[in-house]
Amino acid sequence: MTSFDRRAVSDPIANPATSDEAVLASRVRITAWCLLSLAALIDMAYGRHAMNPDGISYLDMGDAMVRGDWKMATNAYWSPLYPWLQGLSLRLFKPSAYSEFTVVHLVNFPIFLFALAGFDFMLRAAVADRPRVGNIANSGSLLPRWAVFAVGYSVFLWSALGIVTMERVSPDMLMAGFIYFAAGLLLRLWAQPRGFWQFALLGAVLGFGYLTKAVIFPLSFLFFAIAWVLAGGWRKATPRVLIAVLVFMVVSGPWFLALSQSKGRVTFGDSRTVAYVALVNGALPLWYFQDLGTATGHYVHTVRKIFDAPPIYEFATPIGGTYPVWYDPSYWSEGALPRVTLKGQIAVVKFWLRYYLSLLFTSQAALLVGFVILYFMAGRDFFRRQVAARWPLWLIGLAGLGTYAMVHVELRYIAVFLTLFWVGLFSGLVMPPGRKGHRLVPVIILVLVIAMAIPVAFSTAGHLREVVKGRSDNQWQVAEDLRAMGVMPGDRVARIGGRFGHVYWARLLRVVAVADVPEGHAKDFWSATPEVQAEAIEAFRRLGVTAIVAAPDSADKLYIPGPEWQKVGDGTYFALRLAPGSPK
Repeated sequence: MTSFDRRAVSDPIANPATSDEAVLASRVRITAWCLLSLAALIDMAYGRHAMNPDGISYLDMGDAMVRGDWKMATNAYWSPLYPWLQGLSLRLFKPSAYSEFTVVHLVNFPIFLFALAGFDFMLRAAVADRPRVGNIANSGSLLPRWAVFAVGYSVFLWSALGIVTMERVSPDMLMAGFIYFAAGLLLRLWAQPRGFWQFALLGAVLGFGYLTKAVIFPLSFLFFAIAWVLAGGWRKATPRVLIAVLVFMVVSGPWFLALSQSKGRVTFGDSRTVAYVALVNGALPLWYFQDLGTATGHYVHTVRKIFDAPPIYEFATPIGGTYPVWYDPSYWSEGALPRVTLKGQIAVVKFWLRYYLSLLFTSQAALLVGFVILYFMAGRDFFRRQVAARWPLWLIGLAGLGTYAMVHVELRYIAVFLTLFWVGLFSGLVMPPGRKGHRLVPVIILVLVIAMAIPVAFSTAGHLREVVKGRSDNQWQVAEDLRAMGVMPGDRVARIGGRFGHVYWARLLRVVAVADVPEGHAKDFWSATPEVQAEAIEAFRRLGVTAIVAAPDSADKLYIPGPEWQKVGDGTYFALRLAPGSPK
């Protein structure tokens, strides 16, 4: 690899062409910050009443943390930093139940700005101190900074607002921010590996990243390995990387030890294990953990099935939270051991590799085509150097994609790694030779940016229209109607049908959903004889349930409850008020 020439790259006196380039790059950067922040505000306002099942668990966990209930807060499935931030914010602002979700989304906005700042830090590091690729006079100059910025921010737009979104209550945006800062630090210490402070800061950033999502724990050691390589020479690199590892352990250690102590075994988190048992080994019913599927072991304290037809699952104790079965899945699946076979693992990886390939030719097609055109226009002389110029970024991106491909992939999980992958590739590209080639670059970049930004821009415009018109909050209305029926905070409730974990009204009302007729089985209840329905209702009553809520079921939306059921919310929910029996 060629050596760095910082003066030739960044000094406008040594290279006058870079002066105009720096101005244009600065304008692109400022414009991107303004547009991204505005779009994030619009999306935040649009989704201010939105919620998701994971979000309910994070809010319950945050409540436990701020009130000092560490037994409940020590959760091996969810990581602590994001719920702590949300719990602290709710404690400080003390919103009404109606405004609670709005405050939660307000907290998501500074988290978005943190992720944007981390990305900006990484992107500026990616274009600073790039190794020269041949002689500029012979068309060996790198892709202009403004072009890398334009591509980078368009990918960030797609990743942050198109995939992770401001509506979702999850730590994915926060995790992305820590990864971007860590990747930027790698590039900084690559250029100047002398100081210990950058290595210490890398360890701290990765430590807080682990507290955001457990997947950062194994990936941190790839960061440390890359830092060791970039620092140059094992004698200089080893003590610096050890400092990074030590700081990482200081930050992450308390949570690691707390989890290990609560589980009675060494663990940095059980989310991967639970997901493997449920999604790869096929434990059924999904998330109720009755059958092991192809997993081994035995359930130590499974969800209790209290009625067969329709199936009713009860999970009132001992786990807390609005929806205990989803508050800590690692408790309900305790004792189940993933069964990993070579054939099975290869099948899983092949499935997700096909998914990744499909992304390349759909949502990533513009990036793929643009990169290939620019890559080959530069000529064969720069074949290796273009790919190697920013290899730490695309390598970490591939590692993240590979980590998730071993178990389960959701686009929001991998959006940050796709961003790293593309920034790593584009930041090493070389300008095509000749005036004609140089004139083509702005056209290619413009088409690429439009292709990536237009779908998100249309979505944001639609959100703005909805914000102006105003949207009713059906979940709040369900909660208010239940309150009017006499259901009070602290009561136990049950559900018939409805999507798993969609109990947002329960969080707003501060009741606990303790039993389910799962989605897809609501029809078994509504088509049963009156005698069977009465027996099922009595089973709920014995749990101390004060109301049963029949939620919309995607598998069977057409049901007609009897006159004893009252419509709640927008009329797609029904509720039956019960005089509670003796809870178990």
